[in-house]
Amino acid sequence: MLKYKDKISIEQAYLAAYEYLLRRWESTPEHRIADELSDMSLLADGDSADPACKSEFLVAVNAVLIAQSQTGGYTRAAHRIL
Repeated sequence: MLKYKDKISIEQAYLAAYEYLLRRWESTPEHRIADELSDMSLLADGDSADPACKSEFLVAVNAVLIAQSQTGGYTRAAHRIL
């Protein structure tokens, strides 16, 4: 798994943020953006207000990096007309 201090590209960071928010919305669709921002806020010690946020974000980063290493790449952010 990715280490917290590893570096990723801007594109990978953007896709990871998308993946993170999508996963959070899929698990709790009534969660508002204000709630997300509150949970992600950093405390004085550098940890997030919701301790699970950092680990969930790293899971999202890992999902993007794994998908990008495979044929077809990461596609969950692809625009779809419903």
